[in-house]
Amino acid sequence: MVLIAGKKSTAVSIFKMIGKILLTLIFIVVITVILSIAVAVIVILRHPGQELGMADVASDGFFVKAALWAQIIGFISGVLLSYAIFERRKGWPLGLHSSKISRRFGEGLLTGALLISASTCVIWLLGYILFHRNPWSSSLGFELAGGFLLFIGVAINEELFARGYLQGIVKARFGTMVAVTVSTLVFALMHSFNPGMWNSPMPLINLLLAGLLFGLSREYSGGLWMPIGMHLSWNYLQGCVFGFQVSGTPMPSLFTLKMTYSPTDFLISGGSFGAEGSIVTTGVLLVGIAAIVRFYRRRSGSIHTN
Repeated sequence: MVLIAGKKSTAVSIFKMIGKILLTLIFIVVITVILSIAVAVIVILRHPGQELGMADVASDGFFVKAALWAQIIGFISGVLLSYAIFERRKGWPLGLHSSKISRRFGEGLLTGALLISASTCVIWLLGYILFHRNPWSSSLGFELAGGFLLFIGVAINEELFARGYLQGIVKARFGTMVAVTVSTLVFALMHSFNPGMWNSPMPLINLLLAGLLFGLSREYSGGLWMPIGMHLSWNYLQGCVFGFQVSGTPMPSLFTLKMTYSPTDFLISGGSFGAEGSIVTTGVLLVGIAAIVRFYRRRSGSIHTN
């Protein structure tokens, strides 16, 4: 009877968590849609006297950029709203109010930069990519600055949802290892609709490893600022400096990257998905995971309790 009661309690907890996560996603969608409608209205007002259809609005450059920010704000607001309503009084932290924020953020920036730079250098040394420096201009500078701001938003919203809310709510009931596993799987699947995601097994494998790296960093460092910093520098250097596509998405960049082999020879180059589609990145991420585990275990002997 005790075993049956325990199974029922576990099942109820799982259903409650799923319900809260689905409700969080509803909050995110509703907020994003409201903001996107507001952006569409602004686009129409910016073209007085013109009859703009939905396709015209959707293809407008201002709308495209503003809609990305609407999604980012929607994610952040939805997570914070759901946490405030359902979880704040339960005592488990999202990870934003951790100790040594500047230090942890700096450690994350450095770690992410080292890992993506190592992956890029190996791919280049193997002869699979060439770099061409783009001529500097004020417009390129503005685009690179805009890309940096965008990736700050991306890093915060993805980490807040996956490692803050999702990992936190699972950890509170089922412990750290289950929480890290769940957040890792969900993080990878969040990229399901990115261009080139399913062209080979490598993007999925590397996104799982990246999710594991971020998840462990959140636990060992005691907050979200290390994985946020890592996520930011990884994405920004990969896309806006080295010129790779970031999870299949092209970005304005300091260098134009040229593949020296056929686009179908993506096992090492990463192909159209970027460095995250390369087996070289698989090895680099495994080394990064091992290094972080070793470093924090030598420092504290265990995963942080927050």
